[in-house]
Amino acid sequence: MKTFAVIRLLSLLLLAIPAAASGAVAQQYSSTLNKADDVITFYYRDPRPERLVGWFEAFGKRRQDWMAYPPVAGFFAIVFAAQPAWIERLVPSQLDARLADTVAAALRLSGQSASTGLQARLAQAGSDPTLAAQFAGLPNRLTSLRIASGTHLDILWGASFASGDGRYALMIADFLARVANRSEPIALDITRIAAGMARQDHGELAKLKDKYERGLLIEMVYAATAAWGLTSNARQHAFVDAVVVQYFAAFRDAGGQDPVGDEGGVAAGRGLVGSGVRLPRSFRRTRNRGNGPAGL
Repeated sequence: MKTFAVIRLLSLLLLAIPAAASGAVAQQYSSTLNKADDVITFYYRDPRPERLVGWFEAFGKRRQDWMAYPPVAGFFAIVFAAQPAWIERLVPSQLDARLADTVAAALRLSGQSASTGLQARLAQAGSDPTLAAQFAGLPNRLTSLRIASGTHLDILWGASFASGDGRYALMIADFLARVANRSEPIALDITRIAAGMARQDHGELAKLKDKYERGLLIEMVYAATAAWGLTSNARQHAFVDAVVVQYFAAFRDAGGQDPVGDEGGVAAGRGLVGSGVRLPRSFRRTRNRGNGPAGL
């Protein structure tokens, strides 16, 4: 597969989405959460579980749209895996159906089991049909999740904000690469869709309805969402910026010219090389042509 298509896509988006516009949408996957929930978006800077006591109760009282719940599932999957002794303290005694589905999804993705008491509370709360369908088929660990929907993207961004770990943003970038690298026209159309998202203009998407088969177009929309998330969140989170910077490094090592220069990322991102974080499969071949460590 070509590495150049997705690199051009990211570079075009960095140019097409001004910082001011991206600031308004930078936390797209947490944008459905209330501003009071910034503890979620930047939790990785101070990952103490006691900061989350009572969070589920406050969140549930706001009667969020179902789309607000998947990033919460990814977030608490990280928290539950890192702090299993805190699960009972963080999960409220009274759950509604959506919170129950979200907690169950988080437990599954964390590899943790619910206690007998928690199992009873989850069963008593029932299930929300929409969320149950969205969470169907989740693996028993986050790193085994294969992106096939916007919900999966949301889950991985939630995990990213809980952990500050670039591996989840890399999974999103890997998905983007799989779709965008199919052809140069597909990559360019994904760029147009993503730029339209930033402007809240869906005209570009409407123009493509007759150009692509429905299944592929839906996948392209998810890829555009991934691209938008990577470029906008890179401006807010250094660990996401590091992922984008590493893609440009892989591009240069393959013999390409940096499309936007070094301004696209922060210096901290350079430390990703040799840190143990692996590039997506579609990029590892090109990285090994340079002087960097083998296997990245």
